[in-house]
Amino acid sequence: MSARVLILSKNDQWHPLEELGARIVDWAGELEGVEAEVSHDRGILTSGKLDTYEVCLLCTTMRELTDEQEQALVNFVERGKGLFGIHSATVVEEERTRYINLIGARFVHHSPYHEFRVKIEDREHPITSEIDDFPICDELYVLDRQPAGAHILATALWENEVQPLVYTKSYGRGRVLYNALGHNEAAYDNPAFQKLVVQGIKWMCDVK
Repeated sequence: MSARVLILSKNDQWHPLEELGARIVDWAGELEGVEAEVSHDRGILTSGKLDTYEVCLLCTTMRELTDEQEQALVNFVERGKGLFGIHSATVVEEERTRYINLIGARFVHHSPYHEFRVKIEDREHPITSEIDDFPICDELYVLDRQPAGAHILATALWENEVQPLVYTKSYGRGRVLYNALGHNEAAYDNPAFQKLVVQGIKWMCDVK
């Protein structure tokens, strides 16, 4: 039986996230035991369909999150499911404390768009396995905190501070993965970014 992944993607004025969602459907299509579907409607979170998936992958800015959608995501992960956030999934209003605690941190600002080097901190983890340090053209996100209880998989240096870029954490009976990379097509084309996403989905779905 396949693990079902919901990819929630929606463009905003800065990010072509629906393109990323479509690409991830294609990438996941090569994974045995994974069935990925995409939606551009955040209403699916409270439609009663969310619990039919094992993983919810967010390729969307979360500024317009409602109380009901926030609680639905918290309940989903608490009950043992998985949440995978990419890039602007940490862009959320500061009063959304339940969601921020769930995903681990909140976006504060980012560097100018530029090329920087991503450092792999744990080369043994399934998500970062066989990935070396790599350059990428992207926005380097700065978060408001070091995510509590997180296992940091990749970082980058900005303004003499080490910034967490990829991490995992537990929440209730479920688990969370966040990848801060993924601003635009240049990042989507980066083979290391693609591999981080694909191996992240495999890890979240517990498939080989």
